[in-house]
Amino acid sequence: MLALGARVSRPHLGIIIATMTLAVSLDKVSSPLLAGWYLFAILTSLGGFLFRRRFWRIDAEHPDPHRLRNGELQGFAYSAAVGLLWGVSGLLMTPGDDEHNLILTIIYLGVGAGAGSIAIFGLGHMLIGAILSSLLFVSRFPVVFPEHWQLLATLFLLYHFVIVRMALERRDVIAQNMRLREDKEALLEQQAIEVARTKQANQDKSAFLAAASHDLRQPVHAVMLLGHALRLRVRDGESGELVEKILEAGHALSEQFNNLMDLSRLEGGAYRLNFTRLGLEDFLQRLCATHRQAAAAHDIRLRLRIDDRLRRQALYSDTGLLGRILDNLLANAVKFSTAGGHILVTARIRRGHVILAVLDQGRGIPPDQQENVFKPYVQLDNPTRDRSRGIGLGLSIVQEAASLLGARICLHSEAGRGCRFELDLGELVLEPLDESRPIGFRPKPLPSPGNLTGKRLLLVEDDPMAAAALIAWAGNWGLTVEHHADPKTVPGSAEPDLILCDIRLPGHQDGIEHLTDWLAEWPGARGLLLSGELSPETHERAEQEGLILLSKPVNPDLLLQTLNGLLRAAA
Repeated sequence: MLALGARVSRPHLGIIIATMTLAVSLDKVSSPLLAGWYLFAILTSLGGFLFRRRFWRIDAEHPDPHRLRNGELQGFAYSAAVGLLWGVSGLLMTPGDDEHNLILTIIYLGVGAGAGSIAIFGLGHMLIGAILSSLLFVSRFPVVFPEHWQLLATLFLLYHFVIVRMALERRDVIAQNMRLREDKEALLEQQAIEVARTKQANQDKSAFLAAASHDLRQPVHAVMLLGHALRLRVRDGESGELVEKILEAGHALSEQFNNLMDLSRLEGGAYRLNFTRLGLEDFLQRLCATHRQAAAAHDIRLRLRIDDRLRRQALYSDTGLLGRILDNLLANAVKFSTAGGHILVTARIRRGHVILAVLDQGRGIPPDQQENVFKPYVQLDNPTRDRSRGIGLGLSIVQEAASLLGARICLHSEAGRGCRFELDLGELVLEPLDESRPIGFRPKPLPSPGNLTGKRLLLVEDDPMAAAALIAWAGNWGLTVEHHADPKTVPGSAEPDLILCDIRLPGHQDGIEHLTDWLAEWPGARGLLLSGELSPETHERAEQEGLILLSKPVNPDLLLQTLNGLLRAAA
């Protein structure tokens, strides 16, 4: 309050009003009295300037008690000086000159109304100035207003009472506003602390997932590779069926690990948006084709309906994020739809916005549960945590990815009447595609495993279980494998065709650094990284070096396809 009172004080106005008073009194009052009063007015204003400069920037959070005490005393002195100045201004009134006396009275009343700012300092400051000024000024009334001085004095004191009352009410309002501001600042500070704690907890969670998942991924990675190798040898009968079940379990675990990694990257803000031009019709046809086989296996019909205004049109978006959103929505639709049902994927324009939607005929979601389904690990009607239905991360990833795209995901559903998930991409700029280019979906043929026969594969993997599985798997495709658990033992004469390297390796360098060095040493070789890391920084480093990184547990079919693709690129 001391600093605020210093800021709202206006000592320069005192000089201006005193000069006006001097001007109207030049021919009415003796020169010595007028000069003395005006000099006192100048000194009072100078004192106000000094007081304002000294205390208007006082530290309110860590005030100096001694300085505060001095400020209080100087505030009392300044208030008393102002009250004394305008109280003795009554001496400038002259008997018999009613016009002059009324002008001085009006000036005094105006000063009294403006002096309400002194109340900000406190009640004592206000009262000392008001009492001094009013008593001194009114004491002159019997001389200059002999006939009506009692009535005028009563009205004058009543006026002062009202002014003081209004000033104190103003002070209370200002004090309340200051308390509210302090409370608001405290809440904002607390909110900032909570946000920082939440971010730190999220980072700690991501770090824990990265550390824990690395060790968990290795055996799953080995199981999938060994199962894939076993499937090539055991194709029929009961044993073949058991192998397929092993692979299905491995794929389910792999999907859960990948979902954890995706959610960690999206929540941690490590994902870098990459907007590219894509043909919407072709993009949606490829996505639907990917899920059509799984839908048919459950006796579910999957259809695509595109607004004519969106056919042969291109838009700019992050293909990876957009594909992840629709993949998760389609996978859920297939998973939770009943046999004989239909799934419809639509693309249309509504009020200028591009809307993509996935509709199913499943069991639906009650309105009171719809907000919960977007929370991580939440699954409705799955108390036994049936792993065939996932672990409840799909819609969390959808929501995080949509937020990064600047899109909005909406759910419309009722129990027993299916679900409609709508992705509102907003007002996007559409561009016509080149008519000479085919739009329809043409699936790429899978690479031929025969491309790997006789090629030399350098495997750098320090985990014995994962290494044994990779060696067995690679041998099925005719690869000649040279394995090293320590990158320091790799000879300079190796000259492999392909390099398969883990990220975590013995020594100070990791797999990214080693693979970069080997590719520079053997220009004809092509390299691939395998990692059980969830850390987004690891994936960013690999991307910056132009290296392909597959997360463990890797899909054996994807690994086979990637190795063949690397050989074709080297040809």
